[in-house]
Amino acid sequence: MSDAEVSDLAERVVAHMSSLVLDNDRRQRVSEALGMSFGRAKALRRIAVRSMPMGELALLLGIDPPYMTLVVDDLEERGLVARKDHPSDRRVKLVVATEEGLAAAQLAERILDEPPASLLALSVPELVALESILAKVAAGVSEATALDDGRARRRELGRNAPRILSERQ
Repeated sequence: MSDAEVSDLAERVVAHMSSLVLDNDRRQRVSEALGMSFGRAKALRRIAVRSMPMGELALLLGIDPPYMTLVVDDLEERGLVARKDHPSDRRVKLVVATEEGLAAAQLAERILDEPPASLLALSVPELVALESILAKVAAGVSEATALDDGRARRRELGRNAPRILSERQ
């Protein structure tokens, strides 16, 4: 197989993976379950994992700070987040998830974790092979991206929800 053919094949594989990961049906189900846009749900999921200043959150989400203010205002009006004083910088407000916000973020994660029917239709050997291949691909991902892995965030949210709540009281 020529280099060009290998490159074309790799591009098709990326397109298939993107289609699976960016599944709009699951995103739509999250939006419907939470009654908000997927973008707002994404912001809430980030805040639920770790309280942070709005500027940092805007950078993580790749949005402008003024728009981030609108997003946080909306989440705050819904009772899902609150603004708290930063412990070491009076000029900065931290955005923290409320109990309701943590519950909503966990619901979103459960929906997003549901494997699509096409994946469940694979045989066990196919799933084992796919996992092995994807693990090799993921091992080549930069450390910064790996730390930002969605599954790691979901595990952290589940483990740390009691600690996060106790720290906020």
